Amino acid sequence: MRRNAWLILVGGGLLIGACGLLRPFNAPMGPGMPGFRNPFTQSFASNGEQIYFTGTNQNGQRIDYSGGTNFGGMMGGTPSCASCHGLDGRGGVHTMHMQVMDAPDIRIEVPVEEGEEHSDQGASEHDDQHAAYDLDAFRQAVVEGQHPDGEPLSRDMPRWDLGDEDLEDLFIYLQSLP
Repeated sequence: MRRNAWLILVGGGLLIGACGLLRPFNAPMGPGMPGFRNPFTQSFASNGEQIYFTGTNQNGQRIDYSGGTNFGGMMGGTPSCASCHGLDGRGGVHTMHMQVMDAPDIRIEVPVEEGEEHSDQGASEHDDQHAAYDLDAFRQAVVEGQHPDGEPLSRDMPRWDLGDEDLEDLFIYLQSLP
C-alpha cells in the first residue's frame, strides 16, 4: 500500500512537471498565469486602450461579439483583444482553452505621408500577407471578419459589435503601439 501511494505521488509530480514543459517559454501571460497584470486594476490613458485590454469602453459598456473561440470557459472571463493578441499587440502562437491559436500582429502602422521615409521598425511576419489597414479596412476586419482583400479572417477571431467612436478609438490605440 505504501509503495503504491509513493508511485502515485511521484507519477503525479512527473505529470505535472511535464505539463509545464508544454507551455512555450515565450508564450504571453494570460489570466490566471503567474506574471499576468490584471487590466481591470489599472487606469487607461484612452478609451481605445481600455477596449483593447478589457472588452469594455470608458462608459462601462461591454463590447458585444459573436463567433470566435469558446471564450469564457470555466472562469467565465470577458474576452478582449489582449486575450489573443497579447499585451503588446504582437500576437503569436498561444494556447487558450486547450486550443492552439496563431494570433496575428495587429499593430497598425501609421500611413507614411508623401515625401517621408518609411521605416521597417516594428515590421512583422504578418505585414506582407495582406494590404495595409486604414479605418475602413479595420472596420471590415473587426466587425465583419474579413481582410481588406475580402479573404475571411480566422474563425478564432470574434466579430465585435463596435460603434463608430469605439472603433476609431481602438484603431488609434493600435496605431500608437510600437
